[in-house]
Amino acid sequence: MQIVYGYEINGINYLVMDVNEALMNRDSVRSLSAYKDGVGADRVLFMDMVNNTVIAIFNANGKTIVPDMNDFQTARAIANQGQHREYHLTDYYLSVIAVDKDLRQTA
Repeated sequence: MQIVYGYEINGINYLVMDVNEALMNRDSVRSLSAYKDGVGADRVLFMDMVNNTVIAIFNANGKTIVPDMNDFQTARAIANQGQHREYHLTDYYLSVIAVDKDLRQTA
């Protein structure tokens, strides 16, 4: 199981994943952020939760983006333990959205 945190900052829905636990590639991020079959998000942040450092940010299409002020506000909210939603992704769900065969085997 993997825990993903959800935040809404200035009307943008974020999913935040601990980079140390995440088993995601670009296609898996796109599946996870889909509003119909995934959890639903406009952006996915991968953070080092130990050091509160943003490692990578992806849009809903799975493309890496340059952080903006909203992204930094989200990181600050995470560091300050701001209000969030918590999603528990089961190993089965991760195996379904993990497009890469190697990711499926480790999930």
